[in-house]
Amino acid sequence: MWISRVHAAALMVLMTLGCSAGLAAAAEPPRVLAVGEKPESVCRGFASRLYVTMINGEEPGDGQVVCVDGDRVSEFCSGLNSPKGIAYVGGVLVVADETTLWKIDSGGHKTPIAARDNFPEPVEFLNDVAASADGRSVYVAEMSTPAPMFDPDGERRLWERGGDKEANLPRKGRIYRVTLTGEITQVIPPGDEALRFPNGVAVEGPADQEQVYAADFFTGNIVWMAEGRLQVLKTGLRGLDGITPVGDVFYGSSWTQGKVWKISRRDGSSTVLLEGLTTAADFFHDEAGRQLIVPDMIAGTLTFLPLNQK
Repeated sequence: MWISRVHAAALMVLMTLGCSAGLAAAAEPPRVLAVGEKPESVCRGFASRLYVTMINGEEPGDGQVVCVDGDRVSEFCSGLNSPKGIAYVGGVLVVADETTLWKIDSGGHKTPIAARDNFPEPVEFLNDVAASADGRSVYVAEMSTPAPMFDPDGERRLWERGGDKEANLPRKGRIYRVTLTGEITQVIPPGDEALRFPNGVAVEGPADQEQVYAADFFTGNIVWMAEGRLQVLKTGLRGLDGITPVGDVFYGSSWTQGKVWKISRRDGSSTVLLEGLTTAADFFHDEAGRQLIVPDMIAGTLTFLPLNQK
């Protein structure tokens, strides 16, 4: 079953390559690697290897982080619940796991940085993680419980925009900065309808001038804070999961649409780089490899998507 899924995903990527802008010319489809059950987020870490959070099943404690070295996938850290975002900072991996933020050392041993009641308000659903340039802290999205966004009559279907369903959605999502020693600061507060359910979070700039960006899952907004107010760079990329700014573009992935976009920071125009995935989750921009590494959560794969960065 896994082999057929991988072949099907590779075929769809090949079809996409033929008509998508922004990819390096290639005669072969991108590499697709099966990694296990429900990969969510990926980064490079110890010895430049890849580390992937694996949600796995529904049982508490069955989540894990795996290490990917070439085509070899091995367990690195176990005993997590439903791990989401992962980032490498200050010589450790930092993982958001429902209501706990963990740091994991090079031996795979985990230590809590902050848990539910350590935050200014008890957290419900910690999601994406982005490393600060200071090497001592991360930014983490508190999405709040995502269930209200979804129409229970559809598979991974968000409520339509407009009307009572959207108007009545909660506005509890926010972005925190958390040091590796557990000091917590709120950097984007809740309450703005432009960022009700933050998923992706990204950072750019030097440590003393960092700009933080967030992706709203429900509306598909990419936002940042300026002069005390949220500014919207792009809207409509619904199901927006991972985001990364690179030069004059953003890259973004949609969990509900199975797509990856390149988005112009000049005019907000977007180009589909990849489609046909089941659930494009929190990708990693691999600058050295000139590629995006995109988890497909439901398919259980990583897609290594080459980029033309000239």
